[in-house]
Amino acid sequence: MRNVTMSRLQGFTLIEIMIALAIFGLLLVLAGPMYGRFMADHQIRNASDAILNGVQQAQAAAVRGNTLVRLLLDTTTGTGGWQVLQTLEGVESPTPVQVYTVKDGAPQAGIVTVPADARQVTFDGFGRIVPNVDNSATLTCVKLTHPGGTRPLNVAISSTGLGVGTKLCDPAVSAGDPAACPAGCQS
Repeated sequence: MRNVTMSRLQGFTLIEIMIALAIFGLLLVLAGPMYGRFMADHQIRNASDAILNGVQQAQAAAVRGNTLVRLLLDTTTGTGGWQVLQTLEGVESPTPVQVYTVKDGAPQAGIVTVPADARQVTFDGFGRIVPNVDNSATLTCVKLTHPGGTRPLNVAISSTGLGVGTKLCDPAVSAGDPAACPAGCQS
């Protein structure tokens, strides 16, 4: 009798590939909503970090140049952002010192200002908040949200009391926590 050895070709069968694809599809279905929330929360964090950075850049530019510098905020979802404008010898420069648009990292982030009609904050040469040149309302808080997000964040802008300076804060945190928002910047 002859010894016949069957050699099997190396590879995957159709059934093995179909099972692997079914498992992969199931994992995608389970991870999809979690990934969507992660991306929404990431956009909130990007927008809040960018606005905090803009406020700090404006304050630093005012001190560095010993002049008035203002942060002008555009709250339009998808295309908004901010720009830092510097005043030199009494005349505001037509070219912004720095510009940021939310489409760079947070296109769907919602921006709400406190007071509701405030769109700018002005710093003097000492880095203090001063009244805006056009007598418009001064920003004290920027609230950031996202339709799919679970964790809104706020940027508090203050020049009085214990909370002097700018701060990224969480409106959901209780008042005693260092990450808590100051009064007037809570949800």
